[in-house]
Amino acid sequence: MAEAGSSQEQEFSELLGFLQDQKPEVRRFAAEGVLGQTEDTDFLDFCRRNPRSAARPLLRLAEKAEAEAAEANEKASSQADKSDKAAAIQAASSTAACVSALKALVNLSTIPSVQEELVSLNAPKRVTEALRSGWLEGRATMAHWYAMLLANVSTSAKGQEAVCGDEGMLKFLVAAYVTKPRPPPRDGYEDPLLWLGSLVVNALVLPEGRKLFAIGENNALTTIFGELADRGRRQDMINAVKNICLDSDTQILWMFQFPRFCYSECHETIMTTDLIAQMARFLCPWENMNAEAKSLLPGAMKDSLEQGGASLTGDVAVRAAAAVSLMGLCRSLAGRDYLRASGIEQVLRAWQAEETDGTIKEQLDVVLPALVLSEDELKAEQDKLAMQESKLSSPAEDP
Repeated sequence: MAEAGSSQEQEFSELLGFLQDQKPEVRRFAAEGVLGQTEDTDFLDFCRRNPRSAARPLLRLAEKAEAEAAEANEKASSQADKSDKAAAIQAASSTAACVSALKALVNLSTIPSVQEELVSLNAPKRVTEALRSGWLEGRATMAHWYAMLLANVSTSAKGQEAVCGDEGMLKFLVAAYVTKPRPPPRDGYEDPLLWLGSLVVNALVLPEGRKLFAIGENNALTTIFGELADRGRRQDMINAVKNICLDSDTQILWMFQFPRFCYSECHETIMTTDLIAQMARFLCPWENMNAEAKSLLPGAMKDSLEQGGASLTGDVAVRAAAAVSLMGLCRSLAGRDYLRASGIEQVLRAWQAEETDGTIKEQLDVVLPALVLSEDELKAEQDKLAMQESKLSSPAEDP
């Protein structure tokens, strides 16, 4: 059995070695072979134990093959004789090798040890540069594979640190994500850059990421919040909103209690945006709101909801993230003032009346008092709760 295992590992090593062969056709077939093996549990286990053996040659091949394909395409388009056929064949072969290498990397980058190895190889920067080069040269044929790879790598802490450690890189990726018009559909993917939304969410896990996105005059919050209108991107963007709204050094431990108040620079910036108006469009069951509730809405919000066709989303995950986001905003004075001024109270009451998820209903039970009670009343509730908790945690007296 040990001999069989050793033989198999040798085969895997040899296959990965062919990725660096001198002949383009050999590299292409090797990349296709590796891609096929990424569904094999033995090969995945081999890569888990030998991440560099897989990550390094695949990343190099993806870079080299795309450069070769671009060069061959340029040569083919500039020649009028028969030699352009050879260039076109070379371009097609190099493109196929690049695609297979990227697909294999996407599959393998779900393995933690491979993620870590890719970060050590500076993959976030290298992949972004490849995406940028193709973008500037009018090529976006690989954009979806690059976006998937970046999303996977940024799920790890080291990947997030690498992404947030390069402000220029992160700003380019956000700009690419929100650009209009978007790249055309590729390989059955309607939105080739969809996965950059996951990268944004992952970057916002870190305080450094939130600082880059949400603090300063050049913050990107308005840009991000604008993507909430796109249903295909809404899940990622509401999770991005959640990470921003939960900005602070403490975690939500008060899930169904009055909030522990804190200060957040992110909340100060959120106050300058139309986040609540954006969220209300998919949280307000407009058609089911009674006339009295509608009359209590601020004029601008009422007009927006009436004209924009607002409705309560059926996506439980989106509603859950939205509820936690609102709870996060309730943690700071700036957030509470922003919510009060927005006139969201009637929307939340109408939402709560139709909400079917018990946890979300309880979360809204936390948010609403924070909007309707004064700061003094909230402070009194906090003190009352703190006293109750103190009694519960005190040791019982001996009889």
